[in-house]
Order: sequence, then structure tokens, then C-alpha cells
Amino acid sequence: MPQPKSIRKEIKVITDQNVVKGQKQKGFPMRKWKISLSDMNANGEEERMPYVDHVEYILHHTFESPVRKVTEYPFSLHEKGWGEFDMKIMLYFTDKSVIPFVLDHDLNFQSTHYEVPQTISFRPDLKPSFMKLLNLPSSNVSDRESSNDSAGDTTTHKRRKDTLMKEKSKRAKDDRSSDDDSRADSSAAASGDEWGDRINVHLLAKKFQLLQPEHLVELVQLIKAKQTSDMYVKEDGEAGEFHIDLRTLGSDLLAELWKFCEKNLE
Repeated sequence: MPQPKSIRKEIKVITDQNVVKGQKQKGFPMRKWKISLSDMNANGEEERMPYVDHVEYILHHTFESPVRKVTEYPFSLHEKGWGEFDMKIMLYFTDKSVIPFVLDHDLNFQSTHYEVPQTISFRPDLKPSFMKLLNLPSSNVSDRESSNDSAGDTTTHKRRKDTLMKEKSKRAKDDRSSDDDSRADSSAAASGDEWGDRINVHLLAKKFQLLQPEHLVELVQLIKAKQTSDMYVKEDGEAGEFHIDLRTLGSDLLAELWKFCEKNLE
């Protein structure tokens, strides 16, 4: 029997930006910019997004409070800056058992207005009430698949928590960065650990397991905001899994994750 296919929704990310006259920084003109989201129906028309509870924009780390939460459609974020950068946009849904979806967005100043289509994929086992918000027929879901209960949120967080802690059995190349590691807490020093850097990754992984679900979501956001191509970070949205190899994250990010755990485990 063929497996049910994932359900897809088409949305678009809309960017508007313009130069602020008379304002410069580091030789570049300051710009005001706005990002908003919209659902696209089958006719290509913009619609509201009743299935989205709120949106979090993860900006460049140089911004004050780089994680911004927006709760009202069209989930517009207004900001000002001089540089282009890649950001993450996290969509949180009204059904808390549905895994948040992450969009990658390139903020650039090539055009004063541009729209980027994006596709959101959902698992096929959606509740009929959520299907209705998606403007999809509930007949797309079998009775067995739609029999989710209130435990779905806890299960989702537990699965995310369990898989977040898994360390790859295959050892990745060590990060031999010459950056100063003094920002890490001295108690994080590796004592007899096989890894050469100052953060004990085994102890850090244990700290992850002690975090509350809401702190784990923040942890994932932090990792995604600092992610580079050298890091092993993999998310399976349909399975609700987030895999990382701590040894690939580098000294700076490991130190930041250590401090994050220390702060939230006090």
C-alpha cells in the first residue's frame, strides 16, 4: 500500500525596502525594510494564513534581540539596517503538534520590492480541524491518521528532545579554530575528553536533556541562526527530528550553547 504523500501549501515572502536619505553607516546608505508573508491559493491570489499562530524572524546576530516574534497577519517585520544577509523565518502553527517550519530568506537590496515563493510541507496525518484552516478537504486524511489527541504536543517535544541529543557515531573533523575560547565557562573544560577543544561535548549533550521543551526550541533557533556550511545540522520536519554533531559546531558556538544551558538550568 503506497505511503500517503505530504501536504503542501504555497506561500510567498514579500520584501519592501528603500534608502533612508541622509543616513549612512560604514559608508553604506541606511535602508528601511519590511518583510511580510502571505498564503497563495490555487488561483495565485493572496490569502490570510489562519493556520499560522505566530512567526519568528531570526536576524543577523549583530541586531539587538535578533529573534523577533510577530503574531498578526501578514506577520510583517519592520527594521532598518545597511547590510544584506540571510535570515531564518520560523512558522509556528495553531496546532501545536505540527512541527514549526523554517524558511530561508535572502534579504537583499537589488530591488525595492520582490516576492519569493516558498512551499511548506506538512505530514499527511493532520487533524481535520487543522486541515480546515489550511483550506484543504478533511477527506484527504484517513480516520486513523486524523486520530491525534492532546498528547501530540508532548510527543513532538519529546521526539525533538530525544533526537537533538543524539551524537553521530562517526566522528567529524575537529574544529581547530584559533579563536579565543575564554568566553566559555571554565567548568566546561574537557577533562580527559577525547576531543581537543575546551567544551566537553558529552557533558553539553547531557545538559541539553535537562532543558524544558520551550528552551529546546530556542536552542534550535540559536543553532540555526549561527549555522555554517561546515556544521552537521540536519532537520527532518516530517519526522520531527533535529540532528546535530556537536563536534562540528566550533568553539564559539559551543561556548554560547554552554552559557545558554547554564542560564536556563539555574
